[in-house]
Amino acid sequence: MKISLNWLKNYISFSTGLDDFVHKLTMAGIEVEAVHDCHGDKVVEVEVTPNRSDCLNMIGIAREVSAILNKTKKIPSIKKLPLPKTKCDVQIVEKDKCSRYIGTVIEGVSVKKTPDTIRKRIEALGLRSINNVVDITNFSLLENGQPLHAFDYDKLIGGKIVVRFAKKGEKIVTIDGVERELDPSVLVIADEKRPVAIAGIMGGQDTEVTSSTKNILLESACFDQVLIRRTSRKLALSSDSSYRFERGVDFDGVEYGSRRATDLILQTAGGKMTSYSNLIGKKSRKLQTTVNISIDEINSYLGAKLTTAKCKTILDKLDFKVSSTKGGMFKITPPSFRTDIKAGVDVVEEVSRIIGYDNLPMTMPEVKATDITTSNRQICRKRIAQTMVMQGVNEIVTYSMINQAALEKSRQGHLKGIKISNPLTLDQEKMRPAMLPSLLSVVQFNLNKGQKNLKLFEIGKVYTGNKEKDVLAAVMTGDSDKDWRETMARARDFFDLKGCVEQVLSKLGFNSVLFEQDTQEYFEDGAAVIKVKSQSIGFIGEVHEDVLENWGIKQQKVWFAQIDLDVLYSGAAFEKRFQPISGYPAVVRDISLAVKNSVSFQQIKDIVYELGGKLLTNISLTEEYIGEKIPEGQRGLVFSLQYQSVERTLTEDEVNI
Repeated sequence: MKISLNWLKNYISFSTGLDDFVHKLTMAGIEVEAVHDCHGDKVVEVEVTPNRSDCLNMIGIAREVSAILNKTKKIPSIKKLPLPKTKCDVQIVEKDKCSRYIGTVIEGVSVKKTPDTIRKRIEALGLRSINNVVDITNFSLLENGQPLHAFDYDKLIGGKIVVRFAKKGEKIVTIDGVERELDPSVLVIADEKRPVAIAGIMGGQDTEVTSSTKNILLESACFDQVLIRRTSRKLALSSDSSYRFERGVDFDGVEYGSRRATDLILQTAGGKMTSYSNLIGKKSRKLQTTVNISIDEINSYLGAKLTTAKCKTILDKLDFKVSSTKGGMFKITPPSFRTDIKAGVDVVEEVSRIIGYDNLPMTMPEVKATDITTSNRQICRKRIAQTMVMQGVNEIVTYSMINQAALEKSRQGHLKGIKISNPLTLDQEKMRPAMLPSLLSVVQFNLNKGQKNLKLFEIGKVYTGNKEKDVLAAVMTGDSDKDWRETMARARDFFDLKGCVEQVLSKLGFNSVLFEQDTQEYFEDGAAVIKVKSQSIGFIGEVHEDVLENWGIKQQKVWFAQIDLDVLYSGAAFEKRFQPISGYPAVVRDISLAVKNSVSFQQIKDIVYELGGKLLTNISLTEEYIGEKIPEGQRGLVFSLQYQSVERTLTEDEVNI
């Protein structure tokens, strides 16, 4: 956006030096990028943020400068012209894409050279002078921000204007001389038979105003900003009009821009208004937000001691309506062109930037001491991560988005993840319903880089239906870590991963963990479901050879476990009771049992502990025997039981079974 200082001074009188002016404008949020000399004028280039489309015109800048310098602005007055009773033939077909359209027919105009006052102003801001009618539409755009377009009315077939989507195969030669092919996603302004302009972007060559034009139709409209942005990118075509429509045009400004341009055309080109239409689409004026905020709140945010009068003056200069200031409470209605003002903090920002952030006092924030509580979820996640790392397992973080192909490769294609409606890539088309594909992709990546011995874990989320849950996933492959005493590496197996899982659960207070044999499509035989208090919380096993082959993992076994953490959060216990070391000797007894193959060690252990009472301190399996004297389908197990008391030496009678 370019600003002519000579032009600006027509709206607001100030004598501030250029350097001071540039500094204050920048500090108020309108960053100055460059200053140029132009025929005795100073042209200032500024960067306007996308949410401040109201500053893309001279009146908008004058409003800001008025507040910054505390000066009175003079907005051009418009003659109250009598509107003709005859209506223009205008039809809005796509009412949700065109919220307002004003068409004004002016007959008997004299198209000629533009007056120097207008010509010099638009040329200073980088536009080329065409003729008085076209230049006035550009002048009005630069002055008040409302894009306009003038059609040669006699060249409109049927004298009709229709706002519609283009038909397949339609073409238009725009005023830049380029023929453009249109499709049904492009909003156009058409006459009775053909498109005559690309709505909000550029007019057509067939109906442009030339020196022979006698009658014109002046268009002032408000088009959907998202649609204009998409069309501009699709056609690789942009203009000063599209730049403003993309950022939002003021609904009320449509009428002001039309009246201002009509007034100037009648003054410089003559003619007479013969017909006029002001049509409203489906989307009318947005309801203006009312913000309530007190002077105490403003001062609390800024650490300042501003007065009610000071704040009201600033807001008045910015055209905010301050309808009440009783008891230091403001009831504020932003102007229609300030759609970015939605809450009290937005008003605070307006006040602070006009005052100048460098003018606000430096005050230390007041911090109140409060108890910081940590949830079970946070404690569990931290303790799990610490426990895994202490066991030499490396933490990883993977994307929570995968594709269907990854699930199919992992034999989990039946799981229904949440599909993403607008994925950035096909590799991230849905939220993952399982962790196995994510970890296998990391294993594959590392193996390809020559890293064959891996111990990895991730605490992440999986998504099913309308729910998400926290899970711990771990994977191991390759050889175990050697210390200085070992001469040969040992291949990792089921029990390495099982031990990690048991250690994690123990740290969360779950000491009785059951691993029951189970089958899963993606596991080899010998997989297990993990249970705590008879509730399934996860699974563990060797990843199936076919799954590994799908991922390009060959000649290497991979072990995987997944635990549902949401189940554990509520039952986790973090307090540890002190257990004194006994000063009395332990007594050991061995027992032999013949049990069915289906009975697990954990089941036997739980029963023995229950029967052994408080004096039984440890149970260990010392021998397994299958052979003579052992019935088929059973096995012989020898257990070593340790009894000990912290109060006395135990007697034979107390420990004999």
